[in-house]
Amino acid sequence: MSQLLYIVLGLVYFAALSLLFRRIHKKNEIALSWHWMIAAFAAKVMAGMLYGYLYAHVFAVSDSWSYFRESLEEYQKLIKHPASFFLTGLNVENAGDMFSTADNNFWSNVGENLLIKLLAIFNLLSRGNYYVNVVLFNALPFFGLYLIFLISAHFYKRNLTLLYGLIFFLPSCLFWNSGIDKDGLIVFFTGWLIHSVHYLFSGNSHRKHIVFCVVSFIAVLLLRPVNAVLLIPALSIWWLSAKFPAKAFYVALGAAVFFVVLFFMSGMLSPALDFPLKLAEKQHQFLTLEANTVLPLTPLEPNFFSYVKVFPQAVNHIFLRPYISELKSAFHLMTFLENMLILVVMALAIIKARSEVAACFKTPYFLFLLALSFSGFILIGYTTPFPGTIVRYKALYAVLFLIPFVHLLAGSFRLINNKK
Repeated sequence: MSQLLYIVLGLVYFAALSLLFRRIHKKNEIALSWHWMIAAFAAKVMAGMLYGYLYAHVFAVSDSWSYFRESLEEYQKLIKHPASFFLTGLNVENAGDMFSTADNNFWSNVGENLLIKLLAIFNLLSRGNYYVNVVLFNALPFFGLYLIFLISAHFYKRNLTLLYGLIFFLPSCLFWNSGIDKDGLIVFFTGWLIHSVHYLFSGNSHRKHIVFCVVSFIAVLLLRPVNAVLLIPALSIWWLSAKFPAKAFYVALGAAVFFVVLFFMSGMLSPALDFPLKLAEKQHQFLTLEANTVLPLTPLEPNFFSYVKVFPQAVNHIFLRPYISELKSAFHLMTFLENMLILVVMALAIIKARSEVAACFKTPYFLFLLALSFSGFILIGYTTPFPGTIVRYKALYAVLFLIPFVHLLAGSFRLINNKK
């Protein structure tokens, strides 16, 4: 096919998906027009195109293009030997240790293999074109963010513009989660899980929501097991605080302490579940790798005191690094500015909406978001010393973390307008 035909094909798929999202949005009682949602979808597609172009012409190494090239081989297998396509590439040998760092471990490869299979199916529609695949692929992370927006809007009921801007246009999430990679699929299934769990916990659930919860959780588990593990305490906090709304914050705090204790005692249950050891091994694996920029990170030991010692470094890496003196690229600058944005939003929200902070932190959904995002932040800070990896891994968590604080800011703007 000629380049022009690929462009036309991409536009046709974008138009078809936009009509689908328009129809879905009109069924939901959201104050924002469907035009806003199509604009957000267009932004994700353009970000995905930019991601693909940069990693094809500017940067030497790209997982995204590697996955695409492997998917072309799977595409040929799909059209010529479909039975072989569905039966190979998902070897379940060595699947016993979910957190093994071995390269031949099932859990180390299953996420990439599933992504490659999905891209091979997309190749049927795109005729093997990367950029047309970007349009098709981004329908998934966009819809995941849209589901998070729907549930968050249920708790906002005011100034949805700020929420919209945060969820769909936070720079790190917009760029990194629009490229063809596992992170986009994790966004989709995490959003689907949050949406389904909300209906389960609110008492308005149907059998389909239970099925959706199970499917989405298993999908996250296959894509990145540690993300699924982090969901368990966060979902428990959501459920428990919803059961005891009058003492939601203290219930959540107690549950958090319980899971921290369980983390450090997990090795007593089974060597395969020795989380302090597994996390330390993962960090040591990262420390053996090379990159242009490496942050100082003390090697972890599988004990409580080592984790306490490294905790300040983990927090520093997530919220403050790179420092302004460490900026070496446009990506570093974007990370620095976003870190400053997060800190400013947190400070303004707490200062300007002091009277609403307590109520916000008693809302089960917001407690869930804070528990999930902060635990994700700390895990990333503990394990990787590379700013590029940190910003990519924490992109979705940054969105979830800021939702309660943007809620407070939206309330403060409303109070200011009322005073005027």
